[in-house]
Amino acid sequence: MTRFSTLLFILFLSLLAGCEKGPGTGGSSGENGNGGEDPDHAEECLKSNIIYNGNLSLYSFNRWPAYEEPNNNKRRAVISHLCDLGGIASRESIWNSYGSIKPLSYGETYDFTYNDKVIDELQAAGLGYCLQIKVDAMVANPDNYGPQWLENLEWYVGMVAERYGSAPLYYIPMNEPDNEGQRIDGVPALTTDQIVRVQKAVYETLKSYDPDIKVASSPCCLLQDDSQYDYTSSGREVLLGGITRYCDYFAFHKHVDIGDDGRYTEMDLWDLMDEAEQAGFPRKPALVNENGTWLTLGLVYPEATDEEKHRFKAYWAGNDLIQMKALGLKYIVMYSLAGSLSQNGEYNLIDLDTPSGDDYLVVGQEYEAYKSLWNPAAHALSAGINGGFESPNPDKSRDWAVSFRGRSFNGVGRAEPKEWDYVSIVEGGSRSGDFCLEMRPIDFTPSASIDSRGITANRCRRLVEGLVPGKNYMLSAWVKIRRSMASSYGTAGPDSSAGDEPAVTLKAMGYDSLGRRDGSEDSALHSESDGKYIFLQVSFTADNPWVVISLEHNGIGYAWWDDVALEAV
Repeated sequence: MTRFSTLLFILFLSLLAGCEKGPGTGGSSGENGNGGEDPDHAEECLKSNIIYNGNLSLYSFNRWPAYEEPNNNKRRAVISHLCDLGGIASRESIWNSYGSIKPLSYGETYDFTYNDKVIDELQAAGLGYCLQIKVDAMVANPDNYGPQWLENLEWYVGMVAERYGSAPLYYIPMNEPDNEGQRIDGVPALTTDQIVRVQKAVYETLKSYDPDIKVASSPCCLLQDDSQYDYTSSGREVLLGGITRYCDYFAFHKHVDIGDDGRYTEMDLWDLMDEAEQAGFPRKPALVNENGTWLTLGLVYPEATDEEKHRFKAYWAGNDLIQMKALGLKYIVMYSLAGSLSQNGEYNLIDLDTPSGDDYLVVGQEYEAYKSLWNPAAHALSAGINGGFESPNPDKSRDWAVSFRGRSFNGVGRAEPKEWDYVSIVEGGSRSGDFCLEMRPIDFTPSASIDSRGITANRCRRLVEGLVPGKNYMLSAWVKIRRSMASSYGTAGPDSSAGDEPAVTLKAMGYDSLGRRDGSEDSALHSESDGKYIFLQVSFTADNPWVVISLEHNGIGYAWWDDVALEAV
């Protein structure tokens, strides 16, 4: 018997993340971008897939002698903030609440008391959890992953499966198995072969107890191969090692460098999955199991005030949500609500070392950005998409968000990203109404290795929630391209380099949980437009209840966008 009834768990999750009726799924051009009710009267589906890293077990058991004693008030405060932020679950770990770090052997018992305390309180609050079971630290390995290790692993994983069954949203065998610092002393980082071998053993053991259990792969520190760090593997290497044969979801970690132009861009995910699929391994949905940033602005803008650093991090929160949604991820884990010791706790949205009345200090700008933006209702299609750009958009990290990298530029001298200089809502030059979206020539030259990719394109994206999975949609836009602004509507501007051709692309992103992209973009060149508005459109079938609209320009010459529409067909 599992600890919690699977039926009860499904019931409270369905109440949290179910489809809500909306006034219609139609969207078209104009100030609000909504084109009336869907003729089929389909329900609008607003489903959150956001999980916060609560680290609740840290406040149920003293993991490190130098850390702190168990603190029920802190644990309850974290759960209160989980609810306030609208997350569906907390990311939890058996490892944190283990009373002794002695690895388990066959026949030995495990004390689940502290885990049960955390899970009981989450359930009472109507929240779910994902469970990291830390087999690399929790399972005795006397014969280097031989028969005795396997017997020990099956014993330990079997105890966990019998107790919790399919109640967790998903299990993860290990955290960052390629990183030596994640394990107890004397246990080295695992090789690619070992990571896949452990994944296989955990997956098969869990599924033997309950086929409905969901298992994610153990996430590595980086998606891409990189010789700069001492990691023993990467997301690409475990994909090519066949790890998707032994998981329901492929998991990865993402810190700092969001955006297509980042040094370690998460946008490589589906290209790497393509590579693994071509090698004969199954394609699987993906999730990001750690996703957050510390205050990197201090590296590139030493004069930045604390207020500017936190403002930049709040911008990151808005941009990051759209980037993660553009990947079509099953779940997005925000790291960290509380409890992270990384970078002296700069990841945390709550400072649990600073009491504030009956609560604790909240990092205001970032917390409010997550609260206001990471709720699907904030992006509901029924509320319109401002497809005619008639409403202003002063904060370019929300609504029609201008994509930027997590690390800014050397010598930036401000909190606002450099990418924002090239994309704005402007008056004049529109196809209809008074305003349109203008994209200007990019003149940025990289000044350091941190900026080695420069700015390769202008990208303005909008998250739209509330799509109905299985339903067909049409995305369309009007765009005008010129080599110089002077030849468009009388304002002088620089010409593009001779021989370079201004180009634009309209994309639908993130609507498919397997990252399929066929037919989801339409492009045009300057020669096709020559200063006149032309029509672009793409069609897609929603798999996820959202889509990210992406308006892109190669940064040569000028482009103006107007009358963007998204409609059910």
